[in-house]
Amino acid sequence: MTSMKLLVVDDDPMIRELLKEILVAHGYQDITYAEDGEHALKIISREATPFDCFMFDIQMPNMDGIELCRRTRLLAHYIETPVIMITAMNERDYIDRAFNAGATDYVTKPFDVTELISRVRLADRLQSETRLRQDVLAANTAQSKLRYSDPVIVKDVNGFVSQTVLENFTKTSLQNRTFPMTAFGIKVRELEVIHAGARPDEYKYVIADIAQVVAETLVGTQAFMAYIGNGRFICVCDRSRLLSEDELQSELLGVINDDEYVWCEDVETSFSVVLGPRVSPGLLERGEEIKFVARAIEDLDVVAAGGEVRQGKSIGKKIMSVFAA
Repeated sequence: MTSMKLLVVDDDPMIRELLKEILVAHGYQDITYAEDGEHALKIISREATPFDCFMFDIQMPNMDGIELCRRTRLLAHYIETPVIMITAMNERDYIDRAFNAGATDYVTKPFDVTELISRVRLADRLQSETRLRQDVLAANTAQSKLRYSDPVIVKDVNGFVSQTVLENFTKTSLQNRTFPMTAFGIKVRELEVIHAGARPDEYKYVIADIAQVVAETLVGTQAFMAYIGNGRFICVCDRSRLLSEDELQSELLGVINDDEYVWCEDVETSFSVVLGPRVSPGLLERGEEIKFVARAIEDLDVVAAGGEVRQGKSIGKKIMSVFAA
């Protein structure tokens, strides 16, 4: 039996009963049920002990599950709590909107029991890791230094999510074949210099600034992105809407070295951009595998180790960060 505390929200009583039988049979006993979004928010507000995981249907009266997810993310206790969408809606618009609203995972009805439980167990593991990370941060000062290899969760930049959420989005989109998908990596080598010489908070600001540049450059491609450590960003998007590789690199290189977008207070440097090859899923690649994303990361590392890098201009003065107060 697990101690995980869940809130299941679905307007269909048969689905609520089915989920109850499945979850209880697999050791999840602490489950609360709500019939719509407004009911769910009332339950959340009165609970003394926070929930560990949410399961939201999308199509519900008055407030749909996507809006419920968005509102839940505004609550201090639930900024990172796993949210699994359980829905019959498998169109691209619903998937994109759900993940943009803060969903962690997405399971379509009629669901496979084994797959559903694997997603719940993943959510359980994610919540445990989040609590452990928060405990470590609480035990140290706010200036605790990340390792260069550590991923950084970029907040408030459209399309940027954690690597796990990016993988879940990719699995869902690949399972439903919602658009012609490709993955590629971007490496900014100078982040290693900034990591070594800048304060931890300044290092995170620079990553966030670069993330904003990447997101704006890929606007219109339905991109989801993550910073995965070692100066690397991984992107999954609609390959039919991408600029050519030369155009994309030129655009990124120009903006990342524009002193109105990216600047480090502690370390003066120019920035280079390494683009990895674009890798698309194979015809027989299934959603649960997403091997093409792993290949894109591997290919970026190969190119970064021996490829030609175009250098940008030097930056010499402070500008506004996207996270400046």
